[in-house]
Amino acid sequence: MRSLPASIAVLMLTLLVSALPATAQQTAIRDAAETVRPLALDEAIALGLQNNLDVEVNRYAPHVSQLESQAAWGAYDVTLSSGVSYTEDVPASAAKSLFNVGRKTTAGNASLGALIPYIGATVGLSFEGSSTADASQISNLDPGLESKLGLSTTIPLMKGLIWNGAWTKVKTSRLDHQSSLDTFEGAVMDTVQQIIGAYWVLVAAKEQQRVAEKSLESTTALLDQTRTQYEVGVVSKVEVVEADAGVANSEFNLIVARNDQRNAQDTLIAAVLGDRLRASTTLIFDPSDNPEYHAVEPVDLDRAVQTAFNRRPEVSAAEKGIEQATLQLRFARNQRLPQLDFGASYKVRGIAGDANPNRLSSTPIVVGRDFSDTFDSYFQGPRNVEVKGVFTIPIPNTAARKGVTKAQIELRKANSELTRLKQGIIVKVRSAARGLVASAQGVEAAERRRVAAAEQLRAERIRLEHGESTPFDVLQRERDLVEAESQKIDALQGFRVSQVELERAEGTILESRNIVIDRVRELR
Repeated sequence: MRSLPASIAVLMLTLLVSALPATAQQTAIRDAAETVRPLALDEAIALGLQNNLDVEVNRYAPHVSQLESQAAWGAYDVTLSSGVSYTEDVPASAAKSLFNVGRKTTAGNASLGALIPYIGATVGLSFEGSSTADASQISNLDPGLESKLGLSTTIPLMKGLIWNGAWTKVKTSRLDHQSSLDTFEGAVMDTVQQIIGAYWVLVAAKEQQRVAEKSLESTTALLDQTRTQYEVGVVSKVEVVEADAGVANSEFNLIVARNDQRNAQDTLIAAVLGDRLRASTTLIFDPSDNPEYHAVEPVDLDRAVQTAFNRRPEVSAAEKGIEQATLQLRFARNQRLPQLDFGASYKVRGIAGDANPNRLSSTPIVVGRDFSDTFDSYFQGPRNVEVKGVFTIPIPNTAARKGVTKAQIELRKANSELTRLKQGIIVKVRSAARGLVASAQGVEAAERRRVAAAEQLRAERIRLEHGESTPFDVLQRERDLVEAESQKIDALQGFRVSQVELERAEGTILESRNIVIDRVRELR
């Protein structure tokens, strides 16, 4: 089927709109300028977890803490250092002799050092090489080549053993990362609760607008009926004025309801689409889920509280805070000990070079002539072995003693924070459980009131038709019905909000909606 030309389509739309009542015309024109998109609750949550700005901001923290945890292992990186030097000793002219003609030395060195995880020992490997030009009579070689190879280690026996700064940082940063994962999960739970709440607020706002529109139609029909009765002399002018006042009140309520509905739209759009909300946005979400009511049983508080203790990420984060404080206390106690370090080193030396023609001794010298020849004499030449112990203790060791006291206080604080958190969870679970039961009872009571108000309005209209009532009485019954329907809408909204509040208090809000936190945590 071929589509109509744009001009004809616009003309037909204009004719169609002009044939509608004034209120319907406004609605049709508004809908034509807006993009209406159906939206289910699950889809709203999925889009929100992708685009919500709060989730986007909180998503970076676990990745940053993971990098910091990995960076803590950098303390155990192997360190390479090297250097070169040139030295020239030139004696004064009056001091020159066959035994002191000056010396020129070119030297270089390289070393590898590393800190051993856990025990805190350090190990090192060093190499030194030099070439010395010395033509004095006491030098056997000119130039003389020399190299040295050494191994060394230092092992802490008291202070710094296991509970050293580097190892403590590795363990605490790992707990920091795990705690950041818990914090992110809690933030996602809050965001999901926010999106669900915004969704049901929009549903309620649309229902309130529907009730206001229905009320306006009823009061307008009543005004038309009263005017007809006035024209035939059945009622007085005052009753027409009363009916007109009822229409004005309905129009006012509809204006407020539409404004509330648009505000609810913006709140949900911002929660679901993030930065896609613009000043010129014309998107309208049409919620496809309804807050259906079902009877609820009283909540098993003991089970609910225990579930919250096991599932709430805030509890897990607080427990990791206690672990961190315990690690810091162990580190502080270790730092209070005296420092007793064991050190050992082993060095070998090799030489080579050309025989000095100016030397006094006539004993033949047999050494290699290349620098690589110095390596051959490592285990035949001179060696150096050193073993030592170092004992150090500050008196009266004020910083370390105060550090232990501080760490003890921090541990007590962490335990108190966990206790306070659990107490708050108990209060929240009890409140949410009561709120759920109360909201369910409120829905039932609101429905009974709505049914009664609808029946009273029907009876009052019949009485008006028989001249036994007045438009004012009908308007009063109309207001009662509008109020009852609004109360029912608010009660249904409160019922759904109470359900999600209990799920959040128990920490099951993500599981109940099959949300995998690892997927949410992935950077976009």
